[in-house]
Amino acid sequence: MARQLSDRDKEIMAKLVPEMADILKPDSGVDMEYRNVLPPVAIHHSRDEEDFAERLDKLSNQDLKYLSDSIVSGAESLGCMDPELAEVFFNVLAARVSKDDADKARKAYESATECY
Repeated sequence: MARQLSDRDKEIMAKLVPEMADILKPDSGVDMEYRNVLPPVAIHHSRDEEDFAERLDKLSNQDLKYLSDSIVSGAESLGCMDPELAEVFFNVLAARVSKDDADKARKAYESATECY
């Protein structure tokens, strides 16, 4: 299920990729081609797993919970992410929000059949 990034998604993306903050503003006039938050950050903007974890550390617990809920609902797809990078997110989520939320997000990731 592809989606347009919401203003909240763009705010989270700006925290994760501060070098893109100006083009993520609603009035920037730039159309975002991204349909998800975490895969582009992990794949295109993070140097490695450690850099991805450092970027995730910039998020509030509420932001992490929002992303987790979006994964579980199917709005946010992690299908394109390497398992190692997805695991970084699940570990941060378990440590900062809850193991239950991490397990639910992991299950949704593991059952995903498409990359969108």
